[in-house]
This record gives sequence, C-alpha cells and structure tokens, in this order.
Amino acid sequence: MRLPNPTGVCPMDVDFDTKALDLMDYAAWKQRADAAKVAFVPFGGGPYYGYEVGVIDAMHDLGIVPDAMLPGCVGNFVALFYLMALVEGGAPTAYIDRFSKAGLMAEKDYLKAPLPPLFPMRVAAWMRGFTQYYTSPQAYQDLFAPELFPDVLKAGMDYLLHPTDRNLGVLTRNFCVWHPMMRFMMGGYYFAPIGPFGELYDPQNPEGWIDPAVNWGSVYSKQAPLYLMSLLEVGQPRVSLATNCIDHPDFAPLDGRRLASASNLPWLIGETKINDTWYRESAVRDVATLSPAALDALPSLEVLICVQIMHSNDTGTLSLDKGNHDNYALQVTEMIATIGDDDIAQAQNHLARQGREVEWIVIEAQPDAKPHWTHENITQCRQAGYQMAMRQFLANPRLRPYMTKLDSPQPLTAWPRRPSRPVPPLSLVEASRLAAE
Repeated sequence: MRLPNPTGVCPMDVDFDTKALDLMDYAAWKQRADAAKVAFVPFGGGPYYGYEVGVIDAMHDLGIVPDAMLPGCVGNFVALFYLMALVEGGAPTAYIDRFSKAGLMAEKDYLKAPLPPLFPMRVAAWMRGFTQYYTSPQAYQDLFAPELFPDVLKAGMDYLLHPTDRNLGVLTRNFCVWHPMMRFMMGGYYFAPIGPFGELYDPQNPEGWIDPAVNWGSVYSKQAPLYLMSLLEVGQPRVSLATNCIDHPDFAPLDGRRLASASNLPWLIGETKINDTWYRESAVRDVATLSPAALDALPSLEVLICVQIMHSNDTGTLSLDKGNHDNYALQVTEMIATIGDDDIAQAQNHLARQGREVEWIVIEAQPDAKPHWTHENITQCRQAGYQMAMRQFLANPRLRPYMTKLDSPQPLTAWPRRPSRPVPPLSLVEASRLAAE
C-alpha cells in the first residue's frame, strides 16, 4: 500500500505493507519524542564520516542506544543505516560497512583519479535555470545583500591581522557572496533550481540510487529511534524537517527524494523537486539537524552526542604539491567547518533561552585526517573517532546512566578489532579511572 499524503507536502515514494508492519504513527512518534533523552548528531563531513562510525562503535561497546538521530549530509546515510541495524538487531555498522565498500576506493587508485574543481554540470539545465531565474523581479532584488557586508569587513580585518591562506579564502568567499555582480553570475547556480550534479534520482525508482537499499519498514517501525532530517527550500531561508512518522502534522515524511536532496554528495543531485518546490541540502543553514524546531520536538533531551567534521582552528592550508585533488576537498572542508561551530552555538543559545540544560559531547575530526574517499582514510578516522568517543563517554557522568555495558567483564578494546592492525587497548583499569573522574 502506498501511503497517502499526511502533511499536504507531498505523497511518499515509499511502499509499505501496513498489515504486516507495526508502523510509527504520530501518537507513537510523539510519545517517543517526549521521552527522548539521548540524541546522536552526525554532522556529515563527506570523507570524514569515519569519525561518526567510530562513535557508533563506542556507543555499541558501552551499550548506549540513542533515542533520536539528528543528522546532516552524509550523516543522513550513516544515521539511517545505523537506525536500520538497531531495529533489525544486527551489527550496528553492518549497513554502513556495505555503504563504504560500494562507495570508496583504495587510496592508491583514488589518487590517480583527480577530482575536478567543479563537479560535471548539466549545461543545458543550468542555462535554462539561469534564464528562468532572472525572469523574476525578485531575483534582481536578491542581488543586493547589505546585511552581508559586515562579514566582508570582519574577514578583511582578520586577514590583515593574520594573513594566512585560510583567512584569505574566507575573505574571498565572503566578498563573492556579498558582491552584486558575483551574486548575479552565480545566481543561476546557487539560487535557481537547476540540479547541477549528476541526477541519479529517478521518480520511478526513488530508492534505486541507494546502496545498500533502505529497509523502510525498519525506518518507520515503532521500535526505531526518531530520525529528524533538515531540508532547505531553494531560494528561501527557512529549514523544514522530514521524519520517520507516517502522519506527522508538522514534519514531512522521510523518503528517497528527501534523502537525496538533503544529502548533497558528489554522486547525487544537488536539488530535488518535491510537489513543484525545489529542495537542497541545508548545510548552508544547519550542518546537522539542530534547528529550533528539531530541538523543541525533543523536550526531554539530556545528552547530545555530536560528531563535527573538523574544528575551525584545525583546518589545513591548501597544498601546492598535491594539485586539485586535495585542494578542492580542503576548500570544501574549510568552507563548512566554521558552520558547525555556529550551528552548535545557535542551538546552545536556543536551549539556554528556554532554560534547558543539555549535556553536549562533541567529537571533532583531527587535522591529520585526509579529504579522501578511501578505505584507508575512513579506517583511520573510524579508529580515531572510537578512541576519542570512548574517553569522552567514560569521563562524562551525565552519560553514565545510559551505559548498559559499563560493568561488562570484557576489556574495552580500541577499534578496529582486527589482528592485522593492532591498537593499544583501552583497559578496564583506564576505563575505571576515567569513569571515576
């Protein structure tokens, strides 16, 4: 049975056997949302998503099961596959490992395939979108953004005081985003619904581009953690939410189209058309789904476990010896690294205004990670994420009530658990010491 349109936004591209499955309706969703205590917040971060997988490994070893997922970008996949594994009772990263196997390369081969400075654009679609966009008078009003000029001045002062490559890049970006002529030239790309990336989303097969395939019955099960994902309507400042509830009155239903538009990976379309409206990833507004609406929907939250792709002060500088391959990936990483800081700060301010006390555990990617979609890089990030998460979890008393395996007699060994690459274990002695601090 194809589910009806419960919100008036758009019918779902998902088929369910409603008689065989115990689906999460709004009553069940609201009950779980009101009681949710722990949320997992994977920010995404493209080739740094291994950190998120390492955090999942640590949560599993300590018996921490999140009540809600608030992901972003590639974190949408990480959280969705993790959710499926939790519901089905399998290894927590089984689906994620299949996802990595399908999408990653060996580093020796990856470095031989240079990444172009721009992903291939559908030129005809871009030209049509550009022309269509500038037939509207509103488009010309949008060329002027005086509210962005203070950012240009601040970035200019930062560069004068600290003339680093990164500060020059921030200044250039802010100037281009503010300048009317640059906004005119980029308008068709950034504001018109043109779908600049290779369009793999097929309305006739809305989940055909996802590997491994999504088990929507598990995603919408009453046993599933809550999944809230943010979407940005193209040309609008507001962020909307999609969730795994079949009849939520305020949030759209999660399906293949929304997953595509909210996960702007290199091999996916940049924008997705839903009910005559174009949506895209909300990273320009929220790196992860930490919007006020998402936080307000979870009134009992006590702990937020966030995995941020990189600390803004730890981002690297562009390399002259590795060419476009690393330079482009680093530019993207540096561009979105500071958004994560702002996202957390805005969420903390929102919670503080409501008088809500929530414990923030933030695991940040380290500067030695590489911007490579390779098995080796994900393995390195995963191991680092596990070790960092273990130490933060065990040292945090607010999280201790949710550790159902803390008293397990087995040693808490560091990831990966493979004899080919041994890692010094986190012993019970160290675990006990950290837990007692």
